[in-house]
Amino acid sequence: MFEKELERVRKHLRQHLATPHPYVSLQSVMSAEAVHPAFRTFFQAEVAWWVHEEQAIRTSNPRFETGHQEFRDLFRELDGLYARHARFDHEELNATIDAAAKTRLNYLCRPRTTLKWFVYRGEPTKPLQEILLRLNYLYDYRYLINGFEQWAKTRGSDTPFEILSVIEFERIVEKIDNDAILDLSQGEFVQLLDPLYEFFSTYSPDLPVEAVPTEAVIIYLDDKGAVPISQSLERLLYREDLRFLTRSKLLEVIDEVILSIDSGGMTAGQQEPLMEVERISAPERIVVPPHVVQEAVSAPEPEVATQEPTTEPLSEIDATEPLSEIDATEPLSEIDERVSVRRDRLATLLDERTQGKVVKKLFGGNASIYSSVVDAVLESDHWKEAAGKIDRFFAEHRIEPNSAVAMEFCQALHRVFIVS
Repeated sequence: MFEKELERVRKHLRQHLATPHPYVSLQSVMSAEAVHPAFRTFFQAEVAWWVHEEQAIRTSNPRFETGHQEFRDLFRELDGLYARHARFDHEELNATIDAAAKTRLNYLCRPRTTLKWFVYRGEPTKPLQEILLRLNYLYDYRYLINGFEQWAKTRGSDTPFEILSVIEFERIVEKIDNDAILDLSQGEFVQLLDPLYEFFSTYSPDLPVEAVPTEAVIIYLDDKGAVPISQSLERLLYREDLRFLTRSKLLEVIDEVILSIDSGGMTAGQQEPLMEVERISAPERIVVPPHVVQEAVSAPEPEVATQEPTTEPLSEIDATEPLSEIDATEPLSEIDERVSVRRDRLATLLDERTQGKVVKKLFGGNASIYSSVVDAVLESDHWKEAAGKIDRFFAEHRIEPNSAVAMEFCQALHRVFIVS
């Protein structure tokens, strides 16, 4: 997902930074006004990390008393020279361009998760000094970075040497984020996504004006824990094919969610902060599957275990009633071919374990019923027709459409129709 946008970013950066010379200096990168500040920031932070590595090499040599004041004065001047005269060979340039593109898109879509991944790289702890250096790579959503830096300043003179666990880091970032968002209005919350809209308007010219892919916003809201809003967008995506989202439409969805929650028990005149809406318990559901993010980001993420839905498997499903009649005007061979292609695509989206869970939870453990329903859905000419069949099946057999397995099943089917 979003591979076209990533390739456009890479192409743009290579176009403005490439040179026939063996090296590209950091100074030339920082002076390239056509390059977005987010990417210039990434290059500058990469050089700062190089200097940090040089410092570690120097201080690790026990033969010299490098902590002496004369050494410290000299090293300070030397580090400044390193930074001013840093340069990238072609291999390092391309690797940094690739990392900068992927990291920024990942951070724009799911900032909390990316902070954890980018800083800790799967390790359980990190020195606070290294955490702060890693945060310097990131340009967008500065309130998160500034908030953590302010927290670090409260730690005292031993701050650089303090060790922080990834669990504590997640807790701090979550608190910073929640505190910043807690009292925002709906409009102010939508404004937080301005960097995401800017990215897609720049690198996805085929999108409608002032719109982003709905799935990108779903990923963002899932990362924030905004379950009711994310869930509403998923329903619009999979059932009404709302593939693109404007700010006004997002604001409309948020308003509808708040009104729905208000009508479910809040007294007249009360105004509930947006983050309180996000904390309201929602039906068990699946968020964006791992493969959605994996296509946008190269670095692996640990698999998050999801709770199994509490809905009991249906004890009996009538498989004799077809979902639809085959259109007699279309040759059977063409229908069979279309269904076969789509079935192959579905197999790449639902692995064996997930398919088994779908069969068990939605089809009473009967694989033949699953196959007949899937084939009937895949015969549809377009997604809206397919979504109608799914909704009717769920209604007829009293299946909760917002359960985790049902949402995952619908999402996979929807993606089949996007590409077919």
